[in-house]
Amino acid sequence: MGGVTEAARRMVASVREGRMNRTVSIRAARVEDASRLRELGVVGWETTYAGFLRPENRRAYLNGPFWSVARLRAIIEAADCATLVAEIEGRVAGFLTLEPHPSGETELTRFYVDPSERGRGTGGELWQCALAHLRASGTQSILVNVFGDNRDGRHFYERLGFALIEETTTTVGEQTVYDVWYRMTVGEPDRL
Repeated sequence: MGGVTEAARRMVASVREGRMNRTVSIRAARVEDASRLRELGVVGWETTYAGFLRPENRRAYLNGPFWSVARLRAIIEAADCATLVAEIEGRVAGFLTLEPHPSGETELTRFYVDPSERGRGTGGELWQCALAHLRASGTQSILVNVFGDNRDGRHFYERLGFALIEETTTTVGEQTVYDVWYRMTVGEPDRL
């Protein structure tokens, strides 16, 4: 992926007027954003997965390497990854990370928006910038892994144009949960 592409940088530089008289700015993440990204991830896990993941299993995963500030900093700095943030009134309100998948495809590994900003277009703005980056970098397809019981998340990705490719289970802490994988061909028309 080679970091954020020039096409995405041009998109990132453009500030959009969002709904409700607020300004949403999408930009490449900076290392100093890592703690805020972790905060958004923790809030996302606690508000989205509480209905089907037991608290001790959520805590175990959130305290593991995937959500460590050191790991988030490494992703931000990695040349083969891209991390975009949505800023509203100078505060990071959402983010996503793109990383190489062992299959050679790109994986959308994290996509979280502050609960107070959900449903207001912030996630769509992030996604449009990510698509510009993926297309400019020549990415053919992108994968995303979602807990099967995360109905809102699944609906969001399906609306974007992702297609279900696998249903399986995974283990979080000491709990086995329903898990699904989606793929999207990047050249397909946007659906937002």
